[in-house]
Amino acid sequence: MLYVACFVSNMWESLKFILPRAVKDAGINERVTAVRVLDTATQALVARWGEDKAARVKFLSFNTGTLKVETESPAAKQMLYQEKIDFINTLNNKLGERAVMALDIRSRGF
Repeated sequence: MLYVACFVSNMWESLKFILPRAVKDAGINERVTAVRVLDTATQALVARWGEDKAARVKFLSFNTGTLKVETESPAAKQMLYQEKIDFINTLNNKLGERAVMALDIRSRGF
């Protein structure tokens, strides 16, 4: 386990416990969460659909619990809409927190 040279309350604390507190104190918690959600969503969709099908979907942004998704494929939009609840649960499970509350699925190009 990696330890940081930070002595708190007469004991060494691991980076695993220091990092979340430091991110929150720095005021970048929302941005870090957004990046984690976007990366995890892409990985989860590739695992679920495969690279070819997942390439038709683009995760645009994450803000206050809503993940904005764009697709040029009507079939991908319908599939994602049908799997919405399960996909959100999968994301939150992989993130280890209930960050994603809703998907905003949009069409592009038609």
